[in-house]
Amino acid sequence: MLGALLTSLAATANAGPRAKTRFDGIRDCERLAAVQFKRHNPAFRRFTIDRSKVTVDPFSDRVGNNFVTAVYHGRATYDAGKGPDTTRFICLQGGTEALFVYTLPD
Repeated sequence: MLGALLTSLAATANAGPRAKTRFDGIRDCERLAAVQFKRHNPAFRRFTIDRSKVTVDPFSDRVGNNFVTAVYHGRATYDAGKGPDTTRFICLQGGTEALFVYTLPD
């Protein structure tokens, strides 16, 4: 019995690392924003969402050809070389990835 238990524990220890399953939609929005804003403004440096001020609205419908599961909106810091500016943002999340990020003037 002890031998079977030790063999089971050894097999578990030798198993590969588990896949990361924690989903972070806000991080996906930041990543998409960085790519999108850099494409339109070469001076762009950083877009950081203030997680304490984010509102998540569950949504379950199609927008154009994309299925949207959530709408994130709140405050973020946008830095395009002139120093960081606080801005409002909206991000559409589609299942496993961010689909659209837009900043709104205050």
